[in-house]
Amino acid sequence: MDMNYLYWRRGVSLTRARAATCQASAQAHLDLFEAYGQRIVARRRAANA
Repeated sequence: MDMNYLYWRRGVSLTRARAATCQASAQAHLDLFEAYGQRIVARRRAANA
C-alpha cells in the first residue's frame, strides 16, 4: 500500500466523519482516520530507520 493511498483514505475518513448523520457512524470514521494516521507514522518510521 503506498503512502498516497494511505493519505487519501485518511482524508476520506475525516470527510465522512464530518458528514455522518449519527454518532456511531462518525466515531467509526474517526477510528479509521486514526488507524490510517498510525499506519502513516509507522511507514514513515520504517522508511527512516
